[in-house]
Parts: sequence; C-alpha cells; structure tokens
Amino acid sequence: MDIIEILESAIEGEISSKEKYLKLAKEATDPETRAALEQLARDEGNHAQILRDRLTAIRLMNDLGGV
Repeated sequence: MDIIEILESAIEGEISSKEKYLKLAKEATDPETRAALEQLARDEGNHAQILRDRLTAIRLMNDLGGV
C-alpha cells in the first residue's frame, strides 16, 4: 500500500465517521449531546479536507517527477 492509497483510505474513514456523527446527532435527544456530535462531525470534515490537501500535493509532486 502506497501513500496515495493510505490517504485515500484515511479520507474515506473520516467521511464515514462524519456521516456517523451526523446521524447520531439527528437522533440525539438532548441539545448538549447533539452539539457535541455536530462538532465531532465538523472535526472529521476538517480532517478529511486536510488529508485531501495532502493527497493533492503528493499527486502534484508525482506529476512533476518528485517522490
């Protein structure tokens, strides 16, 4: 498994976690739990974006003959 495959898998994991937290937030009955789950979902979305950015940079370097 190379770095691109690892990052792609990690992005999928972050997106899956985000979706799980959003589903749980919709089901939450108290506002504090809902807010916490929504924040976790946002965090996972941010993590996915960081990984996407890293993946884009690595692909660009590969295209330019690096790495």
